[in-house]
Amino acid sequence: MNSRKTLSYPCIVENIINLASQGQLREAIDNLPLLLSKGVRLKSKTIAFLIHQCANQKSIRSGNLVCLHLKLSGRKRLNTFLFNHLIDMYAKCGDHVKAREIFDKMVDRNLFSWNTMLSGYSSLGMMKAAKSLFDRMPEEKDFVSWNAMMMGYVHSGWFDEAIKLYMELRKKDIGFNEYSFAGILTVCVKLKNLCLAKQLHCQVLVAGFLSNMVLSGSIMDAYAKCGQVSDAENLFIGMINRDVFAWTILMSAYSQAGYMRLALEVFYAMPQKNTTSWNVLIGGYSNNGMGNHAIKSFTEMIILGYEPDQFTYSSCLVACSIIASLELGRQLHSHVITSGFRLNKTGITSFHGTP
Repeated sequence: MNSRKTLSYPCIVENIINLASQGQLREAIDNLPLLLSKGVRLKSKTIAFLIHQCANQKSIRSGNLVCLHLKLSGRKRLNTFLFNHLIDMYAKCGDHVKAREIFDKMVDRNLFSWNTMLSGYSSLGMMKAAKSLFDRMPEEKDFVSWNAMMMGYVHSGWFDEAIKLYMELRKKDIGFNEYSFAGILTVCVKLKNLCLAKQLHCQVLVAGFLSNMVLSGSIMDAYAKCGQVSDAENLFIGMINRDVFAWTILMSAYSQAGYMRLALEVFYAMPQKNTTSWNVLIGGYSNNGMGNHAIKSFTEMIILGYEPDQFTYSSCLVACSIIASLELGRQLHSHVITSGFRLNKTGITSFHGTP
């Protein structure tokens, strides 16, 4: 088969690409046998695109059919470019065995190959396998390799290992990017590590990434969790652009400190609100013993068309226990059950403890 034949059937190829682009992956893949019958071989770039769509949709069935098409079309040896896409696809579909099998078959691996396999293990929480691969990597590891390991440790709850790896990365002369800070800032929030949060704040500032709203918001969150309301407030004031997350974090900082009047001022000043914003307000009232205010805010939330979630109902049940409203608590609890929400223990215990 000759790749020139692709030019003879542009409509078929274009239709496959369009279907995959529009989310109709199964229909696109079902057209591959037609190409075989016409003797048409797709370009590597098109095959890679299809594999990438399989990865995005986590469709291992479609991925396997693309692999079958590759074999039937006479591609005896794939290039590194396609191998890398296959590793990524199988890893994102949760089949680490197949991903590693392809990785081990590769004759020519590049840094992207190693990083893709490493990211696959990390995203699946297989940190022992990831660490083993990381230690075997050539000396040309880049910050992407280190970032994958750090994020894997963070998502797996191995916070000490994540911090240790971050400290090692900072000593190396291989650079870094925003993701190098993102995972460790999550650790600061989880552990309420104020000292590390301040260090990271300085490092993010020096690196020129403070304008990144995710990073600046995470630093604010760390300060708020550590009870440093003024630091969170100052960071918020200095932000040129503020998203819903930043506004919500400042409101959360005030409510955690018991400053509900300030939290309410921030809430009404927000350009946009979402369910999380309302949850922080309602939860703040409940946690500060202001049950009536929590129920009033919940009512306003419903009237304005915002969709409550399990966190909303948990805070409302706490509020019901504060104001000793058994009837309202039962109504809310019944609605929670019929809606299929799973409440946290605080909400359930508070409600059942209502006199």
